[in-house]
Amino acid sequence: MASINFNELFDSLKTGVADLAKGTVTDYVGQATQEGQDTLDQMRADIEQWSKSIATGDMNTDDLKFLIEGRKELTEMRGLEQLGIAQIELDKFKSGMIDLVIGGISKFI
Repeated sequence: MASINFNELFDSLKTGVADLAKGTVTDYVGQATQEGQDTLDQMRADIEQWSKSIATGDMNTDDLKFLIEGRKELTEMRGLEQLGIAQIELDKFKSGMIDLVIGGISKFI
């Protein structure tokens, strides 16, 4: 079984959100970074469980993507919607968050 350092993984994800925000929602980087990091905080326990399941082979990345896409915290992001961010930018940010979590977990396993 692969061993992961979850705290290092989670810190990497939170840093990645800031980079993602800079590349997708350029006019609202601070707000997007904060909301993305808040979303990760709300999903922390699930991300930890999912990373363990990936490491043990109980789940694959397709399963992980399905689970992340279904998370209410990620799909709503009300704060960014209220700022009037163009839907295409918001969709890119949300999609980037999914890729960030999947890539982050894969990198640490």
